[in-house]
Amino acid sequence: MKKYLSILLVLTVLTGCKEKKKTMKDDDIVTVVDLIDFFPDVKLPIQVSDTGLLAKTSDSLLISLKILHQFMPDSILAKDFGKAANTKVYPIAKAKEKEKETYLFLKAINGAKRVAYIACFDKENKFKKAMPLVRADQDKSTSSYGMLDSKFQITTYYERQDGDNLVFKRNVYLFNAAAEDFTLILTEPNEELIETVINPIDTLQKKNKWSGDYIKDKKNFVSIRDSKRPNELLFFVHFEKDDGECKGELKGNLTLKENNKAIFKDGGGPCTLDFDFTANSVTMKEIGGCGNYRDIKCFFEGSYRKKAEPKPKPSAKKK
Repeated sequence: MKKYLSILLVLTVLTGCKEKKKTMKDDDIVTVVDLIDFFPDVKLPIQVSDTGLLAKTSDSLLISLKILHQFMPDSILAKDFGKAANTKVYPIAKAKEKEKETYLFLKAINGAKRVAYIACFDKENKFKKAMPLVRADQDKSTSSYGMLDSKFQITTYYERQDGDNLVFKRNVYLFNAAAEDFTLILTEPNEELIETVINPIDTLQKKNKWSGDYIKDKKNFVSIRDSKRPNELLFFVHFEKDDGECKGELKGNLTLKENNKAIFKDGGGPCTLDFDFTANSVTMKEIGGCGNYRDIKCFFEGSYRKKAEPKPKPSAKKK
């Protein structure tokens, strides 16, 4: 069975390359050929994993956003990172189909958020399309990767072990030169993944008076769970607005304040959320930019009613 090149191997090859490549700093004058040449050639298939994205990359390989956006639109990164000027972009690899398109693999980092993308340039080196390939996830019960195989088919794969059940989704794409877009040619989703949102803290303890599930529906909810620290709570938020066109998701720690209030502050960025609890609801408000965790035109906000806990079944009486 062929071994896939890991992101670690690719970056090692790039770092150890003896040929000194042109830098990609703000003030450098570069062409699109310079940008493409900055990415190391690899033999297909190549696989980029979520765990591989966590590996540290030397800033000597940094591609400035000013350089990148000369040749690729800023909207590519905006959906994941908003307009964050401190987002760092690094090359992973490139592969070229003979007399056809060139594919670049790159990773973007901002705080704890890491995303790998694949970008397509035509044979005249004109940018055509890009898409997210894999996103890093700190949840150890999940696994994901993106791959380009020898047939130039792009695969994205995500799975999560949920008890004895494996929840997964696999999509396969081809670049359609006529449409100048990636075309989905195969999908193998698990129904559970499509119809429900996976709550990574669902099974954790909820003895604190504010712990529980606050819901609007199955795709718009706030989950609160106990923390090991008395002045903290764990939370997970997922929302979908405008028929799924605007989504947001965030997991973290809340610091409890006075008067039934709690606050989340992102250590890696400006994102700040206020939570105001009552006996039957929680109201959430975004007070610092959380664009790294949501689409651009929506916010973490709104009131959610607390879901009643099921009553324990009465124990059977002894005869």
